[in-house]
Amino acid sequence: MDRRIQRFAKVFRAIFFAVFVLSPAVVAGLWLSGGEVLLGDGEATAVIGQAWSNVSLDAAHAPALPLPWGQRWLGLGVSLIPLGATMLCLWWLVRLFSLFSAGEIFTGNTVRYIRRTGWTMLAGVALMPVHEALLTLVLTMHNPPGERLITISLESSEIRDLLIAGIIILVSWIMDEGRKLREADELTV
Repeated sequence: MDRRIQRFAKVFRAIFFAVFVLSPAVVAGLWLSGGEVLLGDGEATAVIGQAWSNVSLDAAHAPALPLPWGQRWLGLGVSLIPLGATMLCLWWLVRLFSLFSAGEIFTGNTVRYIRRTGWTMLAGVALMPVHEALLTLVLTMHNPPGERLITISLESSEIRDLLIAGIIILVSWIMDEGRKLREADELTV
């Protein structure tokens, strides 16, 4: 096996593991800080910019800052939906790149982790409307009647993620076919 593959696999494994460990702390810190970092000043447009979704509220619907503690905890709880999917994907990638760094490429284990990554990513995208609806509800729950929102949207980034997840699943099927052919060749020799 080419040593470059193993070296790069070790680097990616370390990156995925660092993001896996740090992402819950970052998300918790953003929510529990009161919302200023997530929501800006609340005068113009409030945008919750996370890796998974963007929820925009106009000035009329933006929450007052700092958020009350109950709203912060609810926001954190709702953010666990995409965070959980992301962390699970990262864990599968850590396992996959551990196998690559050990020199294992076309095996049942590598195919399994690639496939799990694709399906987990697909499930994460499917949960995004639920996440967005709950998040807008949490952010506007203290607004006066008539100014509370539940929104659902479809962003181009979600379509992109669906395509990437589909491609990952397809690649896992192709790799599995290659693995079966290789194993059949080894048995016939």
